[in-house]
Amino acid sequence: MNLIVMKRGGQVGNIAINPELVTYVCSSSGPFTDIHFGEHKVAVEGTLEVVIARLTGQSLHEPAVRNWIKTG
Repeated sequence: MNLIVMKRGGQVGNIAINPELVTYVCSSSGPFTDIHFGEHKVAVEGTLEVVIARLTGQSLHEPAVRNWIKTG
């Protein structure tokens, strides 16, 4: 299991997240991002780009890996 520790959004303390269980990630109000695990949601500090980079193990200085297929 790979856990990533992040600062909870607007709350004291940190949270450990298993990126393999994340169903989707979306930006929230202010400098926060919501991470969803099915029906459960956790708000963490950081922009969408920063949180995605942390969850995928990428550096913000590297271009994001694009793994979709472009059609038509």
